[in-house]
Amino acid sequence: MNASFNLSDGLFVYLWWVIPVVLAAMLAKTHWLRNFTARFAVNVRAKCLLDTKTYHAFPDLDVCCGGEHEQIDYVYVSRFGIFVVNTPNQQGRIWGDGGSGMWTCKLHKNEAKFENPLLKNQQYIQALSDQLSISQKMFYSVVVFPKHCYFQTMIPDNVLDIRDFKGFIAQYDEVVLTDEEVAEIRALLETSEFDVVFSRAGLSA
Repeated sequence: MNASFNLSDGLFVYLWWVIPVVLAAMLAKTHWLRNFTARFAVNVRAKCLLDTKTYHAFPDLDVCCGGEHEQIDYVYVSRFGIFVVNTPNQQGRIWGDGGSGMWTCKLHKNEAKFENPLLKNQQYIQALSDQLSISQKMFYSVVVFPKHCYFQTMIPDNVLDIRDFKGFIAQYDEVVLTDEEVAEIRALLETSEFDVVFSRAGLSA
């Protein structure tokens, strides 16, 4: 009896740490975790390298484009412009260009198509520009991939590896918005009514 009890007790202790490890390994291959990892990396790098008093972050900003409810991964508002950041949850080799509707990702033997993030960002910028009554010239589109991505085609300068994110943002050093304008934009984006108003604007477009 005692031997049986000790065996089961030891098995429980063993499974207590094995099961989470197995589950973590399974989740590592999921769409959700890859997306979370990519966005988490951008967030951490931005907080570490960008002055939070200058660059005001708005993660998961709700938008409605063409009647579809979506979220912009990150929007950074600053005196140097408004940066719209898309973080595709793709790893491996990447094929794409600015005009193609779909891009291709290949990881090991798996190949997948995904929507051109540059075109998606342009939709976001158009919607934000209309809603905030701000020229599109004040917006900068940025697409940031994880460091384990390898571009196989010539890509625009605003499509980059996570390690180049801070340098890309820093190159825009011309003041294009006043402190008052930045405060006004932040207030609009922070208000709880913004999503509702923005959704109406998107649905009626």
